Amino acid sequence: MGVSIIELVCRSEKRKNLLVYLKDGPQNLAAIKKALDVTSTGVLPQIKLLKDNGILVQKDDEYELSIFGNIVVQKILPIFKLTNTLEKNPEYWFSRDISALPMQFMERLGDLGDSEVIEPDINSLFDPPQELIDHLLVSRYVTAITSYFHPYYVKHFVELAKKGVKMDLIFTNDVYERIVEDYGEEAKIFFGMDNTKIYIHKGDLPVVSMVCADGFFLVSFLNKKGIYDHNKLISTSEEAVIWGYDLFEYCCLDSRKKT
Repeated sequence: MGVSIIELVCRSEKRKNLLVYLKDGPQNLAAIKKALDVTSTGVLPQIKLLKDNGILVQKDDEYELSIFGNIVVQKILPIFKLTNTLEKNPEYWFSRDISALPMQFMERLGDLGDSEVIEPDINSLFDPPQELIDHLLVSRYVTAITSYFHPYYVKHFVELAKKGVKMDLIFTNDVYERIVEDYGEEAKIFFGMDNTKIYIHKGDLPVVSMVCADGFFLVSFLNKKGIYDHNKLISTSEEAVIWGYDLFEYCCLDSRKKT
C-alpha cells in the first residue's frame, strides 16, 4: 500500500463520502455520481485509489466494499459521525458539560449529527421551543427525562395525558415533590392515569432534560460553567430519537417506578 489506511480514508471528503455510501451495498457509477453529487472526473480517481489499496472491489459495472473495506468502514464510521456532529455545531458542543453522560452515549454522539441548536431570545427564555410543542400535539407516545421543574412542561404533559397519549416520565425526587406541591389534586390524577408511568431517579440525571416524541428528539445539558442557559438540541432523525429512547431506558435502571 502506498498510503496509510487512516490517510486514505480520512484525508479526502470524497473518499469518505463514497465509503459511507457504499456501506449499504454495491452501486454503479451513475448512482454514485447522483447520490454524492460528483462528476466522473471527480470520483473515478478516488475509486481507483481505493481499489488499488484493497478497500473497494469492482464486479461488472458496480463497486462495493471489500471484506477488508467493510471492516475499516464499520470501525471508522462512528468517528466520521462524531466528527460531523462536532463540526456542525462546534460552539454548542464545546461549551456543554457532558461529563455525566455514560460512556456508551458519549461514543454515540455521532447519532445526534442531524440536529439543530435552539437558542431562545430573552423574551422566550423560559418557553419550550415551538418545535417541541408542535410535535407533542400530534404524538401518541412521549418519553421524557427532567432534572428541573418547568411549569410549561408539566402543563403540556398533563394536557397530553388527559388526551390519552402514552407517557413515560423520569423525574428527580425534587422535581416530583415540586409537582405534587404545586399541582395538588391535579398531580394525583395525572400520576394515577393508566397511560402515564412515572419514575423517580435515585441520583443526578445525565442531562438537564430530554424529550422523545413520535419522530422528534430534544436534549439539553448544562454548560461548562455548570449553568443551564436554556440552549437545546433538537432533531427529527431516527438515530437521534433512538439515542434518546436508549438513554431513557438506561436512566430507568436507576429509577423507581411510582405506584
